[in-house]
Amino acid sequence: SQISKLSVLERIKLVQDILSTISKEAVKESDFEFSITELKEIESRSSSIQNGTAKTTSWDEIESSLKECYGL
Repeated sequence: SQISKLSVLERIKLVQDILSTISKEAVKESDFEFSITELKEIESRSSSIQNGTAKTTSWDEIESSLKECYGL
């Protein structure tokens, strides 16, 4: 495929561009269906975030790491 011919940097940029278009579209909650297992995992992760036990990474940290690793 043409995508596999892109450099890692170009593919990461493509993914960023695609994700930015998705976030701009109106998405209805009914468009998503989760299994019981997925709902339990979501609840568990949400609780960890709320009670401060989850290890999180900001987008700025992730982006910085990608830039350092791949020369973005």
